[in-house]
Amino acid sequence: MPALYASARASRRVGYNPPVAEPVFSLVVPVHNERENLKPLVAAVIPVMESLGKPFELILVDDGSTDGSSELMDELAAQEHRLRVLHFEHNCGQSAALAAGFAHARGDIVITLDADLQNDPADIPLLLPLLQHFDAVVGIRHVRHDSAWKRFSSKFANAVRNWLTREDIKDTGCPLKVFRREAIQKVRMWNGAHRFLPTLLKLEGYTVTQVPVRHHPRRAGKSHYGTWDRAFRGLRDALGVRWLQDRALSWRVKR
Repeated sequence: MPALYASARASRRVGYNPPVAEPVFSLVVPVHNERENLKPLVAAVIPVMESLGKPFELILVDDGSTDGSSELMDELAAQEHRLRVLHFEHNCGQSAALAAGFAHARGDIVITLDADLQNDPADIPLLLPLLQHFDAVVGIRHVRHDSAWKRFSSKFANAVRNWLTREDIKDTGCPLKVFRREAIQKVRMWNGAHRFLPTLLKLEGYTVTQVPVRHHPRRAGKSHYGTWDRAFRGLRDALGVRWLQDRALSWRVKR
C-alpha cells in the first residue's frame, strides 16, 4: 500500500466528537503548525456556516503538527460539537490531509480551506450556488497579498502546469474550493494531487468552474512551501497527469 494511503488511514482519533446528524456541508481544513491561526479560523468559519441554515461539520486534519496545534484542536473540539479532529501520527503532506478529510466527510457538499485564513470563509456562500450547474467550483485569488516573488512563482507554475496538462485553471493553488461529495470521493488521491484536483475531476467526467475570491495577508505563522521544492515536484507531477490524460478511458454503453 502506498505510504500516502497508509498514513491517511492511520490517523488516530483524539478529541473526536460524535458526528453531526446528517450534515449537509463538510468543511475540510488541513493543519500543520498553525496554532496562532486556529482560534481565529474557528471563530471566522462557524458564523459563516451557521448562516447557511443547514447542518455542517468542520473537519480539522492535524498533519503531524509539533507547535501545540494538536492540543489546541482538541480543546476547541471539546467546546464545539460540530468540530471534528483527525490527528496523523506524523507529517504526511497536504494531499494526505485532504484525502483523510474527504474520506471522513459526511456532507453532500465538501468545502476546502487552508488554516492560515488568507482565503476568506465569507466567500463560501458565493461559490455554493454554482453547484447547481457544476460538480466543483474553485477559487481564483483575485488580488494576491503575497510577496512579489511568490506571486511570480505561482503565476509561472500555473502557466507551466496548464501548458503541460492542456488546462485553463487560473489558480490551482487557491485552497478555497467546493465539491459535490460524490465527485471528489471519486478522485484517487496521491502525493501532490491537491495541485491538480480540477483536472483530476475532469478526468472522471465531472464539470468544474472558476470564480474570483478574496485573499488576505497571512495573520500568523509562515508558509510551509518552498518555491523550488514546489516547482520541481509540480513539474514532475504535471508530466504524470499529462500521461493520465493521454491514457484516460472514455466509453459509453450503446442503448
